[in-house]
Amino acid sequence: MRLVRVVVVVLLVLKDRIIEGDCNLILSTFESECIDLIVTDIPYGINYKSNSQNLDRRTGISIVKNRPEYFKHIHNDDEIPIEWLVDAYRILKSNSAIYIFCHWSKWHILYLAVEEVGFKIKNMIVINKSNHGMGDLSGQYAPKHELLLFATKGKHLLDFENKRMRDIWEMPVKYSGSKRWHSCEKPISWITPCISNSSKEKDIVLDPFAGSGTTGCAAKLLNRNYVMIDIDAKIMKERLN
Repeated sequence: MRLVRVVVVVLLVLKDRIIEGDCNLILSTFESECIDLIVTDIPYGINYKSNSQNLDRRTGISIVKNRPEYFKHIHNDDEIPIEWLVDAYRILKSNSAIYIFCHWSKWHILYLAVEEVGFKIKNMIVINKSNHGMGDLSGQYAPKHELLLFATKGKHLLDFENKRMRDIWEMPVKYSGSKRWHSCEKPISWITPCISNSSKEKDIVLDPFAGSGTTGCAAKLLNRNYVMIDIDAKIMKERLN
């Protein structure tokens, strides 16, 4: 009986929480098996920095950003973070899932790290975007895809709303960089399949690298609870509150 009471307290504390700080420290304080699903967009480890955009290319209207931090290098983006995965496995409930966005050049590192802590990797999901990025304009093919690692802890059954989804997702990019909250913000439509297919209403969805809080927005749209963690939660608090 005492164990049940402790778990109930933890679940109440974690309901719709925004936590500012290092996820490696914060996750270590969580009770084991208290999270129903993890969906996160980790730093890609490529020292990404967004180019300044002062024009909405869809309308031609000039836009002035009031967030200078938008154009700074991503925090701790010199290498992909993997230390947090040990606690991620511990706090995720049995027979649950984890989704991690990843750059193609770092896939091998993430794959081995996720497998090493105990997860079973089920898919490399390819996000086929409606537009392409810039990159090396004359020495590289235009990058048009991103990767999403799908892994499970135990036997996790997907719950498709309609027919079984394939591992290539045709996904629109509905807004230009001039309208984003964060330079690496993912559209909500990229997150909702992860949540709807791998959790139930009222479940707790965790994002340890929450950025602008897109996972939290998607969770609320689907009637899930969220726990959002980021080293800088200013933008996320503004958006979610």
